[in-house]
Amino acid sequence: MFQGKRLVTRGVVEAIPPEVQMFLWSLLDSLIAKRTVEVDYLQVFELMGVEGQQTIIHRQEMPDYQVIYQFDKVDHPLYQKIYVIDDGPHCTMLLNDEY
Repeated sequence: MFQGKRLVTRGVVEAIPPEVQMFLWSLLDSLIAKRTVEVDYLQVFELMGVEGQQTIIHRQEMPDYQVIYQFDKVDHPLYQKIYVIDDGPHCTMLLNDEY
């Protein structure tokens, strides 16, 4: 799962800084490497900011999985929901309104 060619949509390129994109891919890689939970074809990342903090919620539905990451002292927090979908030959990162 998630071994195919990695693609990002135009919306992601325009709205999400490259270092955040790479961090999200690394979270997915970490989940796969741990092998502690079956990985669903659809991964969801919710990005939100509160009082100078960036929160990233990484979740999937089947099986149920959720981890929350928080970062302090963020100048410009992001507010987006991002999907990463594995369709076999491709893994695509897209904004929720591009789905």
